[in-house]
Amino acid sequence: MATISILANMVPTIPLKDILSSWPYLSTLLGNIYFFVILTATLSFFIIGVSLIIKYAPHILNDLKNLIGTEIPEIGIKLWVAFIFLIPIFFDMGPLWFVLWWFIVLWGYVNRSEKKITFVFIFFIFISSWIAHIGGSFLTMTQTHVNKEIFMIENHMGSIKDVLSVASWIQKHPDDAEPINTQAIVEKRKGNYISAIQLLSRALDLEPNNSRFYNHLGIAFSGALKDREAIGAFKEAIAIAPDNMIYHYNLSRVYQGMYNLYDAEKEIKLASNIDPSRLKEFLDKEGKDINHRFIEEGTPVIRLLYRQLKLSNDLDMASDALWDIGFGSIDRSMAIWLSLIYAMILLILDYMPKERFTKRCSRCGSLYYVGSLSKKGHPMCLQCHWLSTKSKKQPDYIMLNKIEKVKQHRTYYSSDTATLEMILPGMGSIVANNTLKGIYRVCVISAGLIMIITGGQFIFSFIPTGIDLRSIIRFGGILMIGCVYLSAYKIPPIKQGV
Repeated sequence: MATISILANMVPTIPLKDILSSWPYLSTLLGNIYFFVILTATLSFFIIGVSLIIKYAPHILNDLKNLIGTEIPEIGIKLWVAFIFLIPIFFDMGPLWFVLWWFIVLWGYVNRSEKKITFVFIFFIFISSWIAHIGGSFLTMTQTHVNKEIFMIENHMGSIKDVLSVASWIQKHPDDAEPINTQAIVEKRKGNYISAIQLLSRALDLEPNNSRFYNHLGIAFSGALKDREAIGAFKEAIAIAPDNMIYHYNLSRVYQGMYNLYDAEKEIKLASNIDPSRLKEFLDKEGKDINHRFIEEGTPVIRLLYRQLKLSNDLDMASDALWDIGFGSIDRSMAIWLSLIYAMILLILDYMPKERFTKRCSRCGSLYYVGSLSKKGHPMCLQCHWLSTKSKKQPDYIMLNKIEKVKQHRTYYSSDTATLEMILPGMGSIVANNTLKGIYRVCVISAGLIMIITGGQFIFSFIPTGIDLRSIIRFGGILMIGCVYLSAYKIPPIKQGV
């Protein structure tokens, strides 16, 4: 049976509320959204890193020229700069190592807002092991802790192979109550009520406050013609979860079988007060098929998702594989230490004298070593700082000359950054110190690219669905990118003539 991505395909006849309460659909939907966000963030960090290289590579080139002098031709210095940025390519490292290395190389040049991006990236590294673990859980949702088998059996889709898998799991993990409950459901459906009662009693020894287990125990007692025990089990379930109308409904069915119509009607009214529409649905099913006299309760989705995240060999392998794609070269358990060491390196670099790094004035474009900062934290040479503090009432020749230089630079810079912005939206904004706008556009363009490349498919639901929406998702990605390019064209990073 072919499997299809839940994001790319969805059965039109299934109500949305049923999809969101069904473990295969919800897990697949969450998994696809999760991978979409992670890949978008990863691509965004990479594009931001490339943008910072374009912005600050001339600064490094200028520093190397001053350091080396004329001993090496300019083309040789440029090759050295390229080599510095491409060092991770010579090692067994993932793409995120490039971003990590670039931030270290550029740390003395970046401004305050760009350093905040680095802090976010450090946090991303810090939690990357958990990110890989959660991603691995979505990839292995049908392989870990018999989650697939539990769902299939509870929803009357299980095969003999599923039943045998659950039985084998119970033998190896006798303290896991959920599969024991599932096996009890199998025995109950076969008519082996005594075996079901024994299994459910064992499950309740492990989890004495599980109302679902009491509900199924009450159904098994009723099948074994032990009505008083069934009433006691259902009342225990109600005591634990009084707002669950299923327990009141099932209790009413026991009273009805005992011809205790007063108590049966009382429980029906309580069930109706909780959820009248669902009660009507249960009564209609019972009227059509006597086998729907009692209502079983499926394992909650949140519990299946929790089981999905529990450690296992398959999950560890999938998590390690995801980590290797992004980082590689070191073990996933080192993620926290990597982030701490990285933060320490940046902290040490922060103590290096600022005057050793070339700065470009955000107003006139001049390169300098000693200067000041604007109110927004952008670099500003001493002349522009003097110009911003000097009275404008009686401008002298020096001031007029500087003002003209500022105008010329902004005219050139507006054209240059606008070109970069049209090559890749967000890149020109980052170069022009419009960091927030640049990050926004980079994230949108990254999301659009991921949508176009993947079509929304990362993991698959083991329950096939009907309609393929990959083309629609890809079209949505194209539309997003088109809107960003239109915005970049209408609102360039720097308005010309300002």
